Amino acid sequence: MNERPDQNRRTPGEPRATGSFKVNIDQRDLMTGSVEPPDRRSRRQEPYGEPPASARAYLTEEERKQEKKAHRKRNRIKARKNKRIFAFMWLCMVLLTAFTLASYLISGSNDFFAIGRNEGTTQVEIPESGMDIDALAEILAQSGAIDKPEFFSLYCKVKKEEPKYFVPGVHHVETNLDYEDLINTLQTRQDTHGDEVSVTIPEGYNALEIAQLLEEKNVCTGQEFLDALNNKDFSNYEVIAAMNSEGRYYKLEGYLFPDTYNFYEGEELESVIGKMINNFQNRISSQTWNMGEERGMTKDQVVILASIIQAEAADTSDMFNVSSVLHNRLDFGAEYDIYRLECDSTMHYPYRNAGAIPESGALPNAGYSTYELDGLPPGPICNPGAEAILAAVRPNESSYLYFCHADDGTAYYATNSWEHEENLYAAGLMD
Repeated sequence: MNERPDQNRRTPGEPRATGSFKVNIDQRDLMTGSVEPPDRRSRRQEPYGEPPASARAYLTEEERKQEKKAHRKRNRIKARKNKRIFAFMWLCMVLLTAFTLASYLISGSNDFFAIGRNEGTTQVEIPESGMDIDALAEILAQSGAIDKPEFFSLYCKVKKEEPKYFVPGVHHVETNLDYEDLINTLQTRQDTHGDEVSVTIPEGYNALEIAQLLEEKNVCTGQEFLDALNNKDFSNYEVIAAMNSEGRYYKLEGYLFPDTYNFYEGEELESVIGKMINNFQNRISSQTWNMGEERGMTKDQVVILASIIQAEAADTSDMFNVSSVLHNRLDFGAEYDIYRLECDSTMHYPYRNAGAIPESGALPNAGYSTYELDGLPPGPICNPGAEAILAAVRPNESSYLYFCHADDGTAYYATNSWEHEENLYAAGLMD
């Protein structure tokens, strides 16, 4: 029988196989589908930027050229965009700088020509010990003679004005002078009429008391001063132009700011009174007036209320509680059948109190009593200081409707008439 040869059978003399046969197959060769050449096989694309170096190794030369071209295009687009942003920011900075500089120069120019400056008279004291131009400019700014000390200082330096040419001493100057007129005034020795005197006007003094003080210092007679308050025109001062003078006893009462002043014996009354009004305007801030406006009060109403607070309060801290009582009476007192302020300090105006009324020759009562008038009197009863004016626009928050003071100044407050009566006993004001 013929047999099929056994392929696994070795012939005599054939050497025996010793080892194993191994085939290496790439995992990719086992994948189904079309097979790409090794240099075109798929690779993971990076979402941004250039592909990693391992991936770039599979790019063809043409693909590398296209990618470099695309990269240069992206850089050019980004550069143009950055250039536009930079140009826009640069333009904004230039415009902002120009506007700021223009505003600064305009304000300085206005001050040079005294445009928008309050009109009046102020006092400038140049020290005997000497000073530089910058120090002089600060003195003028603090006195209200100028608004921009840096511009005045620059103007003097450009003109080469020497500090030694400015006359030491007290100068009374108009606040509406331009720089050149102001320099000429300060470099001219003024006619002082007489000896210089210092006059201190305490807070709460009324017109009669100030008139007596000025007469004692030989600045003027008391009657001349009182006549000037009503008869001379001071409407060039902003606060005076804005006030309601109807029904007032002394028109300028309340605006003669309490402070220490240097006057000359026989000095003109326009200058004497002008210094006080100008000081008033400079010392009361616009923020204070704004707070009054927020409460629906005119400047004149603020000063009237402040004069009563000044006359009634025992001390500065008490002013804000007294103000609270007065505001409460004005705002919602009618809900409790309270229609009047009922302040003793208003009863005897133009005098401070009954004890100040002379036995003969007394002035007629001005009709300012808040026991007879609803609301505020027609004008201030004295000249308040800055704290009283601040208290008038910023009272403490309370529900008080009554107050009284003991002889030692101790203050008592109450929300109703029964509490107030008890306080009167406690203060020794009732038996």
